[in-house]
Amino acid sequence: MTMQEKEVWIFLWREDKRYVAYEPTTGIASQGNTIDEALDNIREALELYFEEPDVEEPYPIQRVSIMKIKIRIPAKRKKAIVTTSHT
Repeated sequence: MTMQEKEVWIFLWREDKRYVAYEPTTGIASQGNTIDEALDNIREALELYFEEPDVEEPYPIQRVSIMKIKIRIPAKRKKAIVTTSHT
């Protein structure tokens, strides 16, 4: 089988004590205890994905921007304490 190399963008972040790696054009994600482990795991997952004969070629990403925005969400309400009395 002839192999070719392909570059893909990976988003990487930490969740609790693990690292998550995500490739946006395929939706494939993986994780690991270290950055290197997360990248090795997603590399393996992507290589297996592209081995499938009917897989669609993902759209090319030319540029990635990361932005922080503010959104409005409802304020957390304090839980009501309900008491009952028996007479």
